[in-house]
Amino acid sequence: MDHNSFVNSLTFKNVNESDVERAFQLELEGFPPEEAFTIERYRYIQSVAPDLFLGAYSSDSSSTSFSKLLLIGTIMSTLADAPKFTKESMSSHNPFGKTVCIHTVCVDKQYRGRGIALCMLKEYIKRLKNETQNKDADGKYERVALICHEYLIPLYQKAGFTSMGESEIIYGRLFICFFIFIVAMLNCNSYL
Repeated sequence: MDHNSFVNSLTFKNVNESDVERAFQLELEGFPPEEAFTIERYRYIQSVAPDLFLGAYSSDSSSTSFSKLLLIGTIMSTLADAPKFTKESMSSHNPFGKTVCIHTVCVDKQYRGRGIALCMLKEYIKRLKNETQNKDADGKYERVALICHEYLIPLYQKAGFTSMGESEIIYGRLFICFFIFIVAMLNCNSYL
């Protein structure tokens, strides 16, 4: 299967409780230990913000009896009141928040370099915009925020994020150069 056909064959759906362990495995593959969330954190976020935990699934051709979906990528987020990432927003979830704080974008190492992360981000943002447009005039979400390492900036720019400068958050045991991004506003009436 060629690159475009593979990406187009992916199924996107919310990560359910039975896939949390697999999602956590992807986190451990994708992040250094000092930056990775714990399995308890994964379970917590899946329980309080399941609509903000998207999975990319591929048909598992190794299954003999039927086509089983294999989780190969995730985006995991929570909601916050603040218009940008804060230390508090990294550790809590406010179900009435208007800022979607992306904590994790992970792709199975076997599938990296195929455009899956970009495809997931575009799908995720499309879903958030649809959700917002289907709500009252105030909208459900106003913006999407994340922090990332400098080398990932081009990926997030391709997905529509704009750099807002260097983040004040230091995550993990070591100082890591993060940048904060805000995507094009989901509710066009407000800007930072």
